[in-house]
Amino acid sequence: MYIDFSKAFDSIVFSKLLFKLQNCGISGRLLAWLSSFIHGRSQCVVLENCFSTVSYVISGVPQGSVLGPILFLVFINDVISICCGDTIVKLFADDLKLYSIFNRTDHSIDLQHSIDELFKWSNLWQLQINLNKCQVLKIRTKCNSVVSSHYSLNDFVLSNVKLVNDLGVYVDSNLSFKHHIATVVTKARQRAGVFFRGFASRSLDIVRKTFVTYIRPILEYNSNVWNPTHKYLIDQIENVQRKFTKRISSISNLSYLERLSILELETLELRRLRFDLVQYYKIFNNLTSLCPADFFNVHQPTLSSRAPAPTLLKPLNTPNYVLSTFFIDL
Repeated sequence: MYIDFSKAFDSIVFSKLLFKLQNCGISGRLLAWLSSFIHGRSQCVVLENCFSTVSYVISGVPQGSVLGPILFLVFINDVISICCGDTIVKLFADDLKLYSIFNRTDHSIDLQHSIDELFKWSNLWQLQINLNKCQVLKIRTKCNSVVSSHYSLNDFVLSNVKLVNDLGVYVDSNLSFKHHIATVVTKARQRAGVFFRGFASRSLDIVRKTFVTYIRPILEYNSNVWNPTHKYLIDQIENVQRKFTKRISSISNLSYLERLSILELETLELRRLRFDLVQYYKIFNNLTSLCPADFFNVHQPTLSSRAPAPTLLKPLNTPNYVLSTFFIDL
């Protein structure tokens, strides 16, 4: 369940924000200073030395400031209190999603209760929910994919979708990430085309910096989530770097690996593998908030074994739609 708040940063009521700051233990001169910081602000639009009428700001946190995001987090963080039963809330700034895991053929009652509580919370704190932008994504096995269920928010039936943009990653109901890969590949190719059309220089140093700074990050953002296992998807991503280096006239006659060696680059597939290994290391060394026991099965061999180091075990009878996920694709 993806929830969208209407103009969240601009809708914070000053008095209610100060109330929450007091509940966090802030008082005295610091509270008075924060009150002075958010009150008495004004704004106008400036275009070529022409000024619009000055309008006084009556709500919201000061955007563009260091304190603005912190004050917003203080205001919205207690939304997790609306959880009912097995519902889990994930929050990043004003991006809110609720989800529930269940093995029934009906919809989750706990999730609907949490949605109802969320509506009450939003009314209490005057943070309006944009119903038309709230979406429901269902990830199901094939055996119960035909079951239809609906969730509502204040009697408004929320739309079921098969694809959603979750913090920059397109997630579909089959967890294939084909659409996300196609999207980032297209965007990276467009940016590469802009460079070659707009810049005359083909200096290897400039070309490399351009690719590393402006193009490669598009292809690697959050790759731990969507790293593909199918060869045709791996090739789609790799072809962006292959064709980019091929367009450099001074090294275009060389093989792909030779071009990478000259530019001091690695294959994108190898880099994604390294990102995954780094993430595994962080999880198993408790450098993240994830508990290894919740996601991995570890085999501890006997001391007399030739390989006494523990190994990760792949889950048995894993459905196809999760085979390429980070915690299974070991």
